[in-house]
Amino acid sequence: MPSQRDPKLLLKDLGGLAMYYPGAWALNRAPRRSLTAAARLGASVVRRMELHDPTVAREELQRLFGDRPMPASDRVILKEALRLAMFNELEVLRYPWLNPSTIDTVCEVEGRHHLDAALARGKGAIVLIGHFGANQMIMPALGHAGYAMNQLSAPPTVWADILRDTRTTPLWEKILQRRWELEQRLPVQHINVFKFLRPAYECLGRNEVLGLAFDGGGGTRWTQVKLVERTANVSTQPAQLWKATGAALLPTVVVRQTGTVRHRVIIEPPLVWQPHSNKATALQINMQAFVDHFGAWVARYPDHYLHFLLMRRRVRGSDVTPFFDDYPPADDAMTREEAARRLKEAGERS
Repeated sequence: MPSQRDPKLLLKDLGGLAMYYPGAWALNRAPRRSLTAAARLGASVVRRMELHDPTVAREELQRLFGDRPMPASDRVILKEALRLAMFNELEVLRYPWLNPSTIDTVCEVEGRHHLDAALARGKGAIVLIGHFGANQMIMPALGHAGYAMNQLSAPPTVWADILRDTRTTPLWEKILQRRWELEQRLPVQHINVFKFLRPAYECLGRNEVLGLAFDGGGGTRWTQVKLVERTANVSTQPAQLWKATGAALLPTVVVRQTGTVRHRVIIEPPLVWQPHSNKATALQINMQAFVDHFGAWVARYPDHYLHFLLMRRRVRGSDVTPFFDDYPPADDAMTREEAARRLKEAGERS
């Protein structure tokens, strides 16, 4: 386990602990507009204390866009990405405050008619997302609107086991546990991605909504897709669920533009399954079809995705299959077998 005496790690953990305990109490009683000022202040502290590496962030952006022009300078994208990440983290602290009467002040849902039409088919709806913007706001936005919402994901506490040798400290474990307690206050049935997936099939069979992310590190089978100008390794699990259940699959993103306090939950029209005689090819084609939709949002709002890109780069050494193949070598890299065993053990404990 890393030493809590590492000055930067200690500052991160103390800041996180303060945010999740007395900070949560204060933010749940403050006007919503105060989140913007708090996020700006937090981002400024992180920059001034050099708690993140802007050089790595610029490199990730350059790899993502290649020769394609960015929508803004890398300086502007980095600045906005840090503020967004802080805002979204503070948003988690307000989960207990959310309910059917307050959710409209936080989120507006666009394309709800696509979801309603999908459910009218009677085979359930898969709301497929990426770790883009405040992606978790999909759960309260739909759950508090009366939809039977399920989420296939990993409890935050699993990261303490996965990163036991490189990141985990006692303070960070407390933060992860607190975050999981807050997530469990959301109007959603959590389905552990590391356990049996039968509940995911069953909820779709009951004509409910299933949310899941395509870009997580779990899975047993992967395929390659082009994400903007980069080749990514993604699990075929979403496409397998889609094909096996006959559920509608709706690409969905959460966007919050600079200067606004409400999130836009944007549900796009359902994709149409593209058949192919070869099963593996069919899975690749249909995952690429989704990523084409998702990548367009990333190209437009890279600040919404940069925080996740940096996280996936940090954990590349412990990933069974790294998100991208073009990462520089990791000093702490495990073999594929070691990473798979670590992930399996962490999942069992979760």
